[in-house]
Amino acid sequence: MHGTISAMFVFYFYSKTAAAMVIEMAMKYLLLAISMIIAMNNCTSSALHGGDTLLVGDCLSANQTIMSKNGSFELGFFSPRGKNNWYVGIWYAPIVQKVVVWVANRDNPVKGMPGTLNFSTDGNLRLFDREGRLVWSPDIALKGSRAMITDSGNFIMLGDGQNKSETVWESFAHPGDTWLPGMKMSKGITLTSWKSSVDPASGLFSYGMDMSSRKTGMVMTYNKSVPYWSSGEWTGSYFANSPEGSNNKIVETFVVKVSPSTVNFYFRVNPRQHILTGRILINENGELKVYL
Repeated sequence: MHGTISAMFVFYFYSKTAAAMVIEMAMKYLLLAISMIIAMNNCTSSALHGGDTLLVGDCLSANQTIMSKNGSFELGFFSPRGKNNWYVGIWYAPIVQKVVVWVANRDNPVKGMPGTLNFSTDGNLRLFDREGRLVWSPDIALKGSRAMITDSGNFIMLGDGQNKSETVWESFAHPGDTWLPGMKMSKGITLTSWKSSVDPASGLFSYGMDMSSRKTGMVMTYNKSVPYWSSGEWTGSYFANSPEGSNNKIVETFVVKVSPSTVNFYFRVNPRQHILTGRILINENGELKVYL
C-alpha cells in the first residue's frame, strides 16, 4: 500500500510538472503571437515611399512596397485575380497590370489578408500571417544586415559585420517560373511553372540544365522527371536545336561560363533596345516563352 501511495505521488508530481511546462510553453507562444500582431499593426519601414532597402527591424505589410533604384522592379504583397490568397512577390513597377517575376511563398499563401514581412533582429527575413504564424523564410545561417531589390530584379540579403558587402541569400538562386537577364542558370537551379495563370503554386513543368550528363544544354521536364524537349548542345553561339537564337537582335547573347566543376548559363538583353520586360518564362502549359 505504501508503495502504491509513493507511486501515485510521483505520478502526480510528474504530471503537475509536465502540465506546468506545457502551460509555460503555451504562454511563450501566446506572447510571441501578441507581439507579432502588435508589430503588424504598427508596421513601419525606413525603406517605404520609394526606397529599395529593408534594414533590421523594418517590415512590409498590406500595400507597402520597396522599389529598385531604377524604378523597374517592385517588391510587396499581391493577390492573384479572383483569389483570397496573398503572396510576397516581385513585379515590373511601371506596368499597371502586375507581371509577377518571382514569388517568395508560392506554395504557402497567406490566407484571407496580407501578412507581414519582417526583417527580424536576428538578421533573417520572416513572413508571418495575421495570427503571427510563420509562413516563409529563407532561413539562412549567416546573419543579414539589409535586404534590397536590385535594378535587375534580384532580391538580395547582404551580410553583417565584416560580410556587409557579401550576398548571403538572393532570389536569383531560388527562381520561380521566370528567368531574368543576369540570372545564373546552373545545375540544381530550375524554373518551375505556375499551377495555373492565377495560382503561383509549383506546377507540373520545369526548365533547367540537362542533368543526365555533363552536357551544356537545357531540358524541359514534365512532373520533374519526364523530359519532353531539349535545347541540344551549346555550339558556342546558339543551342543546336534552336539556331534561330543566334539571329536575335534583342537577346544579345547567351553567355556560357565553364569551369572544371560547373557550367553556368546567362542571357543578356541588348541595352540599345531598352526592353524592360525581357525574360524567359515556362508557363502553366509547359511552353517556353521568350518575352522581348
